[in-house]
Amino acid sequence: MGPLFLHTDKALLHRLQNNDESALTELYEKYWNPVYLYTYNVLRDKEICKDIVQDLFMDIWNRREKLNITSTFKAYLFSSARYQIFAQIRQKEKNLGNHLFENLDQRLHHSSPESEYLYQELVQRIGATVERLPKKCREVYTLSREEQLSHAEISQFLDISTKTVENHISKALKALRSSVGSYLFFIWFLFF
Repeated sequence: MGPLFLHTDKALLHRLQNNDESALTELYEKYWNPVYLYTYNVLRDKEICKDIVQDLFMDIWNRREKLNITSTFKAYLFSSARYQIFAQIRQKEKNLGNHLFENLDQRLHHSSPESEYLYQELVQRIGATVERLPKKCREVYTLSREEQLSHAEISQFLDISTKTVENHISKALKALRSSVGSYLFFIWFLFF
C-alpha cells in the first residue's frame, strides 16, 4: 500500500485505534474547520462551537479503542456534531423557559409596534397555556409567578407539602416550555 493510503480516513482511524496521536492530529486538521463552520451556522456562538468541536475530538480520542464507525468518518463526525447542536438548543430552550417567565413585563421593551405585538402574542400564549393546566397546578403557578410567593408560603397557604409545590411548578414550566418554547426561543434572539 502506498503512502497516500496511510492518510485516508479509514487508515487514520486504524492508526488512531492503535494509539497513534498523529492520526488524531491529521483528522483534527482535516475536519476542524468544516465541523466548526457547520456548528456555527446553526448556533452562532464562536466559543460554544469551538468547545463542541474540541469535545468531539477529545471524545474520539478517549473512545478510540472502542470506536465502531459503520459509515464514513466524516458522516460520523457531522452526525456527532448535530447531536451536540441539538443538545445546545435544548439547553438554551430549557434555560430560556426557566428565566424568561420571571419579570416578563420588565424584561421586554416595547420600542416598536413589532415588539409590542410579539409581547402581546407571548402573553396570550402563556395565558392560554396556564388556563389549560390542571386546577391545583394553575393555582400554584399563579401564586408563585404572579403573586411572587415562595414555595414555603404556597405550601402553607394551600396546606400542601413544599415538594408538591415544586412538582406543580415543574409541571407548569414543562407545559409552558412545550407549548411556547419555540416562540420564546425566537423572541429571545430578537430581544436579548
